[in-house]
Amino acid sequence: MDNQGQDRVYVTMMVDSLKKKEKVLNRLLSITEKQRDLLKEEKMDADAFDGLLMEKERAIVELNELDGGFDGLFKLVKKQIESDREQYREEIQQMQQLIAVLSELDVSIRSLESQNNERFKKFLGREKDMIRNYHINNRTATTYYQNMANVHRKENSYFFNEKK
Repeated sequence: MDNQGQDRVYVTMMVDSLKKKEKVLNRLLSITEKQRDLLKEEKMDADAFDGLLMEKERAIVELNELDGGFDGLFKLVKKQIESDREQYREEIQQMQQLIAVLSELDVSIRSLESQNNERFKKFLGREKDMIRNYHINNRTATTYYQNMANVHRKENSYFFNEKK
């Protein structure tokens, strides 16, 4: 295969890489929306949220791999594309359109992430308050039972009758 044919294959691979990235970003957006829905619930399912975090982590790893592959291919064909833009015009337009879509998806995901971050902070605050209240109630109950145990001594009892 000649150099020009090889460059065309690389450019096609770059377009495919961007298409795959779009699918992964759509999946990431879907996961982030599921997180939003969980965070809206009064009693959030922490296990489901954790599962979504793991799913999101896998998607991010895949995105990083796609970005690395795209960058590597771009370095290989950058000079050829710049010197003969007309030959790759269709692929360049397709990549530009895909990059615009990817940018929109990125903005949507970041916006939703920011909202989810605020919701998660509120959730953590509620959980922290519940734990604090549990400890306060536990201490109060313990103190009450200790005090009540000390009150029921014979000498303190109103109904105690020693003459019998």
